[in-house]
Amino acid sequence: MDEVFDSEAFTLRYDEETNSCVFTMKTYGERDQFRTPVMHAVEIIRKHKSKHLIIEDTCDGFNNIKDEDLKWIKKIVIPKLLDASCEHLYFVVGEEQAGTKCEGVPYDIFVDKFKVDKVVSEQFALMMIKNNHEVQTSSRINTMTRAEALEYMGLPANANDFMIDEKFWKLSKQIRGDNTPEGKQKVVDLSTAYDIATGRRDERVMKAEQREQEKKFFGKTGDEWRTYFSYTWYKYLIAIILIVLACNLINTIISKPGYDSGIIAIGHMSNDSGNIEKFMTTRLGFENPLVSVVDIVVPNDQGQTQQAYADQTVSTLIMSCPNVLIFDEVTMPYYYGYLDDVSSLYNFLRNNLSPEQFAKLRPIYMSERDAQQVLYDYEINYGAEGAVSDEDMSIYDDNPIMVGIMLTDEDAISSMGYENLWPEYGDSLVFCVYTQSMDYNDSELIVYELLDTYL
Repeated sequence: MDEVFDSEAFTLRYDEETNSCVFTMKTYGERDQFRTPVMHAVEIIRKHKSKHLIIEDTCDGFNNIKDEDLKWIKKIVIPKLLDASCEHLYFVVGEEQAGTKCEGVPYDIFVDKFKVDKVVSEQFALMMIKNNHEVQTSSRINTMTRAEALEYMGLPANANDFMIDEKFWKLSKQIRGDNTPEGKQKVVDLSTAYDIATGRRDERVMKAEQREQEKKFFGKTGDEWRTYFSYTWYKYLIAIILIVLACNLINTIISKPGYDSGIIAIGHMSNDSGNIEKFMTTRLGFENPLVSVVDIVVPNDQGQTQQAYADQTVSTLIMSCPNVLIFDEVTMPYYYGYLDDVSSLYNFLRNNLSPEQFAKLRPIYMSERDAQQVLYDYEINYGAEGAVSDEDMSIYDDNPIMVGIMLTDEDAISSMGYENLWPEYGDSLVFCVYTQSMDYNDSELIVYELLDTYL
């Protein structure tokens, strides 16, 4: 069964018959609006070990693509496609451009790493892939020299690129509707002959031979290592910084276990203000509160490179048994197992906040079955290894409990110092009590005083 992801901006489809990914760009948006769907395509390639990616640009987006997105494709997308064993890219273009040389944006950034073709339609690309699966290139074509390939195509030895492209397109149109075994063989042979006539095959072979002759360090040449580090140095810097911070955090928790309260914010958010820590000490009188925020994206479709370290940081902070956990609405369902029933807290707020304040709050209910369904969908949709495709949810308790109290008042959230980093969701904070809270009464007091102060 095909996998299909459809939105106003793009359509992404996995074609099971040809084990190919078909990516259609309907609109071009800058940065995440462009990058997120592209990374979804890369993930499908990786998940299914596909060798073919078909790209159709219906909005002329590549002619307007920003330099920073082109650099991102070179640095991030191409290495990930190579790691996923992608070999062949098909760009769907108009009939006048189909079969012509792959030069200029965006083709020139791919041609050194992949076999790249311009084709007239998605159907034509799928036909070529299917034919290549069913039919192998004739041995006499595979062993041709460039001169022999030109002669096979009916071209003179001094044919230029324009003549080769034009001849290939004319021959392709003649045979592309022939679905007989002979017709399929002609399609495969012609594609290989064209690859040889353009010099691409010989160029790939020469580069491969040069690479084999170069001295390697841990499987990479010196140039490959330089390129690798020029593109990824920032990841190692981030990793080093996060490891140092995690080590300091662990050391602080172990060597200074005297926290008398704790508020941990977990989600795609930031908090640059010291308001909360000051509030805990001056307003509530705690002497050594733990106040922290972890920027984490679940599911990670924002391209966050530090996710693994964010997960570790969350686990480390939870060890301190904080009173209050604060999430954004998107993140909270993934942490159901840490959440206590807050119905008594909700009633306390109803009785102690003003009606105007209380009206800005909304209870969040969730059952054990709901939580398992969220985790199940995450594992299936994001290709987690060992995901069970037919898990029986009926074994889990379907009784909903109140696990959080949500605030969406932008002014109050901003006053607390929190900023939502989700580009497509509104501001939200969900106040929860940790199941192993230091003191439930203190947890209730902290949430009440926070809301009473900032609402």
